[in-house]
Amino acid sequence: MPVPPGMPESWDDHHVSPATREQRKITAARRAIDIALQTRFLWISPEKREAIATCEDLELLQQWLIRILTVDTVDELFAEPG
Repeated sequence: MPVPPGMPESWDDHHVSPATREQRKITAARRAIDIALQTRFLWISPEKREAIATCEDLELLQQWLIRILTVDTVDELFAEPG
């Protein structure tokens, strides 16, 4: 039976390195942010997409994902909370 898209090739994928697990979390967070931004704002500038695509800080990505729920514009998402 084929493995669904986005799922590990093996369900016992616990043998992967911590670095690989971290990278998978980062990739998943980026995808979630992209989907949430497209849903809320329909259009995202190439510069903002690049900022998301190149961010390697999982904590910052998670903060952005949560803040998407409360900001009124995409620019507010990237502004320092005050």
